[in-house]
Amino acid sequence: MALALLKFPDAPDAFRKGVLHTLQEEQNHTRWYMQRMKECGITFGDIPVSPMIWEHIADMDSPLDYVSRLSLTFEQANLDYAKHYSGLLAQAGDTKSAKILAKVYHDEIAHVGHGLKWLRRWKENAQSDWDAWHKRLHIPLSPMRAKGMAPFNEEGRRKAGLDEEFITSLKRYQSSRGRSPDLCFFNPFAEVEQSKPGWNAPKKLENLAADLEPAFALAAPTQDDIVLLRRPISDQHRDQLARFGLTFPEVGLLSEIEQIKKERKFGFVRPWANKSPLLSKTATRDLRARLPEELTPLPSEVCERDIAEFISQHPHQNWVAKELDGAAGRGLHRFTKETLHALPKRPFLVEPWVEKIHEFSFLLHRSPEAEGGLRFLSIVHQETSADGQWQSSESRAKHSQGLPSDQAQLLNRHILPTLKEQVIPALESLLTEHDFLGPLCLDSFFYRSENGDLAWQPVVELNARWTMGRIAHQLRLKLTPQGRVKLSTCSPEEAKKLTPPRKEGLHFREGAIALGDPSTSAARVPVIHIF
Repeated sequence: MALALLKFPDAPDAFRKGVLHTLQEEQNHTRWYMQRMKECGITFGDIPVSPMIWEHIADMDSPLDYVSRLSLTFEQANLDYAKHYSGLLAQAGDTKSAKILAKVYHDEIAHVGHGLKWLRRWKENAQSDWDAWHKRLHIPLSPMRAKGMAPFNEEGRRKAGLDEEFITSLKRYQSSRGRSPDLCFFNPFAEVEQSKPGWNAPKKLENLAADLEPAFALAAPTQDDIVLLRRPISDQHRDQLARFGLTFPEVGLLSEIEQIKKERKFGFVRPWANKSPLLSKTATRDLRARLPEELTPLPSEVCERDIAEFISQHPHQNWVAKELDGAAGRGLHRFTKETLHALPKRPFLVEPWVEKIHEFSFLLHRSPEAEGGLRFLSIVHQETSADGQWQSSESRAKHSQGLPSDQAQLLNRHILPTLKEQVIPALESLLTEHDFLGPLCLDSFFYRSENGDLAWQPVVELNARWTMGRIAHQLRLKLTPQGRVKLSTCSPEEAKKLTPPRKEGLHFREGAIALGDPSTSAARVPVIHIF
C-alpha cells in the first residue's frame, strides 16, 4: 500500500486517501495481532512468513493493477478467512482472538469495496466487473487467489458491493493456486492408438468417451490441474455437482491441447493412460511368468498361429482369446475347440473361460521411491456382462463388506497376505523394468475349481493406467470415506430421475449423482450411487 502511494503520485486524491486509510487500518490489524501473539507467548518473527503477496503485486504498473491484485484478490480472500477463523476461535473458547478477527473482517469488507469502486471507475464501460477484473490477472496469479481455503462467503462479498454475476463466476472458477498445473485428459482408446498409429476412434466411440469423461475429470485431477474435455461442462451442471462437493478443476478443450501447451506453463501431462509396453496384454503374461506356479492356476499364453496346439494340451472346453490391445472388455472372443476355426488370424492372449463367482480388482499406485514407491490402495468389486464388458465398480471402506463368509475369509486370510508377500514384489520388478510410474490395477476373480472348491485367479489382467474402479475409489473418498459407492452408467432419461443423496454430517448417504450432464450426453451418463 505504501508502495502504491509512492509509485502513483498522480493518481486521483480520493484513491490515494483511500489507500492511506486502508494502510492505517492494516497497521492496526498488525498491532492487534502482535499484542495477541505476545499474550499467547509468540514473538513477531518466530514463525516464517511468505513473500508471495509482495512478489505478485510489487511490479504493478498502474493503480488498476493495485486494486485488481490486492483489493479484489488477496483482500477478497480474507472475507473467507477472517469470518471462518473468527467462528472457529469462538467455538474453541478464544473469544479475544475471535473478536480481533471479527473486527478485521468488518474492515476487509470496506477494503474490497474500495477496490471495487475504482475498478468500476477505470474499466471499460462495456466490460462487466468480472471480466474487467479477472482479465487483469496473469498466471500464476488467478481468481483462485481471491477465494480462501475456507467456506465461500457470499454474504461478505455482497456487503462489499460485488454483484451476483461476479460472485457466481468466482464461486465456479477453478484453477491452480500457483504451482504449474498438470494437464489431464481421458484417452480410453490408448491401447489401440498405441498399437495402430494413426487410428481414429469412430464417432460412436468418441461420443461414448465424451459421455464418460466427466467421471474421470471429477476424480483424477487435483484442483490445481487443468482437465481437457471433448465437451464443455455447463454452468448449471457444475452448480448441481457443487451441492455434493464435486467440483471440476480448470477446464479446457481437448481439441485445443497443442495450443494450450504452447501458451501455458504446465507440469506433467497426466492422461487416463500413458504410452507404455505395459498397456499390451503381453504385460499380463509377463507378470504371471514372475509368479510361482500355484498363483497361475489357469493356463495362459500369447499365441499367434499356434492356438490349436496350445489348447490341445489342456482339458478345458471353453476358451477366450483377448486382443492384445483390447480394453474394458473390448476385443474378447469366446470359442471352443470346435469353433476355433472362426477366430481371426492375429495374436491373442488365450486362456480358459470359466464362470466367475465374483470379480474384484486391486488398486495400486507407483510413485518414485522417495515418495513411497509402489503402494496398495484398496480393493474394488466389479460387475461385467456375459461377454466381459465393464458394467460397474463398487468401492467399499471395508474390503470384504457384503461378501459371503467363505469369500471374505479367503480374501482376508490368504489373498491379502499373498498380494503383499508375492504378487506386489513380482509386480514391482516388472514396473521397474519399464520405468513405470502412476496408477495401475490388477483384476482378479473367484471361481469354482473342477472339484467344486472356491478358487482364486490372482492375475486376470494388468491395467497400467486409470480404471473405472480407481475412479469409484477416488469418488468414495470425496463423498463418503466410511461408506460405499457404486460407479455405473445409465441412459440420460434415467439420469434425470435419480434421487439425490442426503447429507449426514460431513458425508452423503443413500442416493445417486449424475456425474455427466443428462441434457448433453449422447447415450450414457456416468452415475455414482451412494449407500
